[in-house]
Amino acid sequence: MRLRETIKKLKKTIANKNKELAQIREDVPALVRAIHQLTLENQELREQLGLPEPNVTPLLRRR
Repeated sequence: MRLRETIKKLKKTIANKNKELAQIREDVPALVRAIHQLTLENQELREQLGLPEPNVTPLLRRR
């Protein structure tokens, strides 16, 4: 009797793990896209940091 209960529990655990793996596989492409977007934005910001300061002097407003 205990063996059948153990088998039943293990089958349930396997089913839950398979469901969890399927969800993870579905989430991976969205996570890869997000990482790619953040990498591009980070690269762009680093390039902007490397640019020289603009030679623009703000004008004071008259009151």
